Amino acid sequence: MAQGQHSLARLMLQINRQFSAIAAQRYAARGYAGLTPVHVFFMANLDLDGTRIVTAADRMKTTKQFAGRLVQELESRHYVETTPDPTDRRATLVKVTDAGWKFFKDACEVKNEIEAEYQALIGEEQMGMLESVLETLATYNPQNADSGHFPGAEVEA
Repeated sequence: MAQGQHSLARLMLQINRQFSAIAAQRYAARGYAGLTPVHVFFMANLDLDGTRIVTAADRMKTTKQFAGRLVQELESRHYVETTPDPTDRRATLVKVTDAGWKFFKDACEVKNEIEAEYQALIGEEQMGMLESVLETLATYNPQNADSGHFPGAEVEA
């Protein structure tokens, strides 16, 4: 088998795409066709009293333009609403609506269902190990790799 077929990056991408596709199908079955986990991730980065688009983009580690596109998609479905920021009229605040909270709740249920299916497939112990390994990899900072100051550095091979 070619080396690329054993690539960790390829496997992680495949799992991400699979999870997103399953979630999108289940959102559609619940009446939310066209929405994806990215929309949920955006909404999870909004404060209850509203958040500036640029702040949400920073929290997501994405561009203001992409966050703005998500706002347009969610606002067209009445899942978020926008208002001028009272402290800076040039900025826009985004706030989740009641309909948006219903979608968010349903999306969280979908996430829990998929994760339960994964756990049933690989077992509780391996699921715990998978989550632990992914948390370590997600917090890895290559700039600190040489100094050994990243999570897991204390573990010897």
